[in-house]
Amino acid sequence: MARRKLGTDVNNVVQFFEFVFVLMIFLLFFRTEYMVLNVHVFHSTVAWLVSMTQGLLALHTVNPVVKKILGKDKVFNHWVIESVGLLGATLGFIAAYKDKIDKAEPHFFSWHAFLGIIGYALSLLSGLNGIPALYRKELKQYISPELNKNIHIITGTLGFIIGGFSLIVSLYSNWYTERTRSSPTSFILGVFLITSIMVWASIKPIGKVKNMLLKGFSKND
Repeated sequence: MARRKLGTDVNNVVQFFEFVFVLMIFLLFFRTEYMVLNVHVFHSTVAWLVSMTQGLLALHTVNPVVKKILGKDKVFNHWVIESVGLLGATLGFIAAYKDKIDKAEPHFFSWHAFLGIIGYALSLLSGLNGIPALYRKELKQYISPELNKNIHIITGTLGFIIGGFSLIVSLYSNWYTERTRSSPTSFILGVFLITSIMVWASIKPIGKVKNMLLKGFSKND
């Protein structure tokens, strides 16, 4: 019981961190005039730090708000929230791509963009793979539920973590440094918030990947 309460308390803190970082990004929008890149920043931040994080946490905890809106089925809630996150990430990707075209700049040239596209691609693959995972009983004659689940978890975990590194690297971007005037405080706060959220949301998925690998190695012995 105490362990469950601790987990709930940490989830609440993580959700507060999500709110703080999104609010900080939102306030930075008003530092300069509107630009297409703002759309990328907003959707990518909300998609990764809010939707995808909440989608992962939905598998292990019951958020009262999510429960009231979507019901008690944790797998279904995870699927819906992650789908919303992928939609946001897609909108963010389109906005960033358009911004590069408008500026006649090379695509995927920075570490932020490189990590971002890999994280997005893996998450998209995991999302598509999540459809047969959701309907595993109906599709078990065509797709192995265990194999499909393993692929879904591995690609999703890698995509989430790599995308998180992309967010951290984005704190070095011109967009962020110009609006924070290269403030060390803003940089450290951003790193702290993103890292805290990503680490907590990744603990159980990483544990599942570890168990799958150990199980696979034990079968080969």
